[in-house]
Amino acid sequence: MKKIVSFIMLFGFLLFSSQLVQAQYENTSEKKQEGKVNKKQQQPKVNRWFAGGMIGAGFSSYSSYVEVSPLVGYKVTSDFHVGTRLTYIYNGFRYCDNCPKYNTHNYGGSLFARYIFLRFLMAHVEYELLSRNYFDRNDVSQRITISSLFLGGGIYQSIGGKGFMSFMILFNVLDNEYSPYANPMFRIGFGMGF
Repeated sequence: MKKIVSFIMLFGFLLFSSQLVQAQYENTSEKKQEGKVNKKQQQPKVNRWFAGGMIGAGFSSYSSYVEVSPLVGYKVTSDFHVGTRLTYIYNGFRYCDNCPKYNTHNYGGSLFARYIFLRFLMAHVEYELLSRNYFDRNDVSQRITISSLFLGGGIYQSIGGKGFMSFMILFNVLDNEYSPYANPMFRIGFGMGF
């Protein structure tokens, strides 16, 4: 009888001991795994791709325009961004004071690069090809392609963790008589990383 009680006690002790050892092992393992997960969660995910758009306007005595331009870009570094944008411009213009006013719809695309410095200032360069409906002095309409090179800069502001806003003043250095833009150009842009 003593042997049976001793055996049951030994068996119970070993069973209870193994449960304590296993429970301690599992807790240690879970803490290690939780620590790994927490370290992964603490590292911020870099949002390299972004999308957004700009609105722009320009006014002179003979020309005015309103621009809407959705864009998509890639952050090569946190300060250097490249991208492309599509452009739609409603343009109203006249050739002289007594000439009739013409309204056109222009569209095209561009490639841009910008560099952000001092955390809020931005330098911007952009090359654009634009298809424009052009009216000559005889009121004959034809579609022409215009190249533009915009240089300038402005203010870049991060909003939250993923968003941004920009305000730019740009000059078209390839300005010609067919260009729908009036120098300087003012643009306000918004975007969001994804």
